[in-house]
Amino acid sequence: MKFGYRDRIVLLIACVVIILGIGIFVFIKPKYEKMRKDEKSLKDERDSWALKLDDYAGIPKYQKSIQEKRDDANTIALNFTDEMDATKLDQFLQENFLNTEKNIQYDTKLQGALSVSDESATSVGYYYYTPNIVSYPLMEYADLDGSLQKALDEKRADQAVFGTRAVQSVGVGNANFAVKISKENCMEFIDAVRKFAEDHSDAMILNSVSIEDIKFNGGKTVERDKEGKLTGTRPENLPDKYKDVKDEDLGYSNVNFNYSVYYMQEPTGVDVGPEYQPSIWDGNEWRNYKAPEQKTE
Repeated sequence: MKFGYRDRIVLLIACVVIILGIGIFVFIKPKYEKMRKDEKSLKDERDSWALKLDDYAGIPKYQKSIQEKRDDANTIALNFTDEMDATKLDQFLQENFLNTEKNIQYDTKLQGALSVSDESATSVGYYYYTPNIVSYPLMEYADLDGSLQKALDEKRADQAVFGTRAVQSVGVGNANFAVKISKENCMEFIDAVRKFAEDHSDAMILNSVSIEDIKFNGGKTVERDKEGKLTGTRPENLPDKYKDVKDEDLGYSNVNFNYSVYYMQEPTGVDVGPEYQPSIWDGNEWRNYKAPEQKTE
């Protein structure tokens, strides 16, 4: 079968189209589709990298925030007492409150054992005032502009804020002891605890003070010298119930003190890493960085 000139031209064109079609579908289209996927992957990676750079740029802010929180916690911890076991707490009380020069001079004596405990945990809640809110229908009707309700909400502001906060736990050491002490020295002892806490930014409290004889055996003492020896005369006009009291006991009473001291762990040092330098991403050296292998035990 012979093809004419026109038929050969048509056949040639058809062959070229077929070859081009095969080339397009076999070679060009897969490459094009791969190129489109690569372009999308590149865009996604660039977007992801931009987000990472934003995160890295925030490193100084995070470092500052971490350091500030550590400093704030350290400041709070400074308002608590240094941790003490039972032995150190005993020594602390003896040196600062019991065996003082004045207590020795005025014959203030420990009665029985000084009971102290090792550190334990206790809960410390927030202190806030809970107001007594009175409401009744006529009051509600009278609140035409909402000002009365606003005033009530302001009264409850502290309760609303602190009442929802979680109670925190801290360390505590307790001591219970009784001393024979004069009324004047008893008041000075109580004030000494308060003053020591203020001067040293310590957290301590006298939970209770129980006085055996509120009149302190007549309230009048016999004078003593620097060594504690009685040098004065017996007070006159003592009530009958105190006439048989010994000279060394006049003006004194056994007073029981229940004392607590609170501890909070000071934050340890914090390593926030080196200062962030955006120029670290210049060049290609960082691309070859390999993180050290993590050792597992």
